[in-house]
Amino acid sequence: MSRVTSPVRTHSILAFLMCLNVLNIIDRNLLGSFAPQVVADLQLSDSQFGLLTGIIFVFFYAVAGLFMGTLADRVHRPRLIAFGLLLWSALTAYSGIAKNFVQIAIARLFIGIGESSLSPASLSLLSDLYPRTRRGLAAGIYYLGIPLGAGASFIVAGVLGPVLGWRNCFLLLGAIGVVLTLPLLFMKDPPRGAMEERDDDTQAQPNGADEQRPRTRVSEVMAILRARPALLLTIVGAIFLHIPVGAGQFALLWLVRERGFDAAEIATNYGLLFIVFGTLGTLLGGALSDWFQARFNGGRIRFLAILILIITPFTLGYRFAEAGSVIFYTGMAAGFIFMSAFYGPAFSTAQDLAPVHMRGTIAGLLLLACNLIGIGLGAVMTGLISDGLRQLGELEPLTWALICADLCALLTVPIFFWASRHIGRVRPAGQPLG
Repeated sequence: MSRVTSPVRTHSILAFLMCLNVLNIIDRNLLGSFAPQVVADLQLSDSQFGLLTGIIFVFFYAVAGLFMGTLADRVHRPRLIAFGLLLWSALTAYSGIAKNFVQIAIARLFIGIGESSLSPASLSLLSDLYPRTRRGLAAGIYYLGIPLGAGASFIVAGVLGPVLGWRNCFLLLGAIGVVLTLPLLFMKDPPRGAMEERDDDTQAQPNGADEQRPRTRVSEVMAILRARPALLLTIVGAIFLHIPVGAGQFALLWLVRERGFDAAEIATNYGLLFIVFGTLGTLLGGALSDWFQARFNGGRIRFLAILILIITPFTLGYRFAEAGSVIFYTGMAAGFIFMSAFYGPAFSTAQDLAPVHMRGTIAGLLLLACNLIGIGLGAVMTGLISDGLRQLGELEPLTWALICADLCALLTVPIFFWASRHIGRVRPAGQPLG
């Protein structure tokens, strides 16, 4: 095993990719952060808003993500990320001038395609910069982009929104993304498989050696899933865990409509709490899952199952707590930890289980499942249930719609425990998982 670049450069690449993920998540969540203003301005129903934050975005994000993952296994990964960043930034800016549902739906469609390039290429790249024993923490640091980006999107809505308006905030974020494409054009792509033991499945391959790399086919993906049931179960568990994540797009609407908060004030507080406790969850998820992995079979996803069992009572209880009470904010903070701790353990497990030449493809497949089925179903289901309950005369339709989504996460627990039984311990020498 050989190091492909210096530690300083390795960590710098990780930090830059994490910053891009922050921008990615800000752009993705800005619509939800400005939900009360956008819904009122464009005269949207809850179902339409659910479509914008759910299936319209995630269908193209997820399907394109599988294609981008395959491309990440074949082309220069930093340049692929640059292409996606330019596309999603341009369409984020276009969102700021949208006048109706159709126009903003078109923008969300192409934002999804652009953003789909980032994670498959980044996770594949990081697996060639860090050894197996450190990938949980590395993936966790990369996925700090989720709490930092989601929290920042709410702070943008709470602080800049009243000053600039929601439309100018979209234009500003788009311009920042266009500028950040430049460093990616000069970033080197590390050799593939350089941090693995030299065996038949994990030979380091120089960039551009596509003719020596096995062709990625649907049949090959299916064969891998059959041969590695832990990978399939990890993907299935991730789907159920992402249903409440999709429903979370309605958080600001719920807090303003049914808990009586001022939109700008709660957006700022929500964003700050998301940054603090989401960051805590991401770092703990990466570090503790690596600790579990070194001591227990399937330690990373077994850790997730235990964490879900501990946190779910808090995330359900705060839906019924008095707004602004200690129990209310404790449950909200627990929800941020819950949403953020998943990514490092699950994605590093998937990367460990994937063959080197298909890491981008498997990352894309996991993103496809999480987003198209999990987040897409969560957002659309929440909007439909809320509209249906409102027509039946329910006074708090969003509350019950969100509780339905929260309960879906509990199905992840037995699935992750089952998956952990199929995974052998990661050895210090980097032997492949069973």
